[in-house]
Amino acid sequence: MLKTLVRMLLLVAAFSLLFTQTVRASEGAEVFDIKKGEIILIIKNSNSLQDQVKELLSSANGTVKSFKIEPNDGIAIKIPLMPPYKVNNGWITGTVTEVVMFISPSKTYFPTLLVFTKENGLVAVHVKTHSLKTFLKKNKLFNPELNLTQPSLH
Repeated sequence: MLKTLVRMLLLVAAFSLLFTQTVRASEGAEVFDIKKGEIILIIKNSNSLQDQVKELLSSANGTVKSFKIEPNDGIAIKIPLMPPYKVNNGWITGTVTEVVMFISPSKTYFPTLLVFTKENGLVAVHVKTHSLKTFLKKNKLFNPELNLTQPSLH
């Protein structure tokens, strides 16, 4: 168990290094192409973007059961919450400062929202497909090749 926890912490540390490009939080969300290893778009921060993230947080419907947080390809969207947002919905409890959404075309990787809180560190959750699809369309990131399905509850 300790070995798995250490591996997960190393993965999170490695992921944070992916975003070494300095972009002030006020500039908005960074969209990262995982395969290319680079930021491909910055979505301007706005009340609308912040509200969309709050909707994604409220649509959390289960914790991620896998220790593989980041897919091999697809996109990662890093979004700071300004101001931080308090959440208590059964899956997430705390003041959320930032989220990172991972979405892949792989049929075996389900969209994952990595949530960073002031109090509890981080939690990885799945979100409802409808909220995710709406978010992607509003931000011109929707691609029908991306796997937006949810894992089965069995």
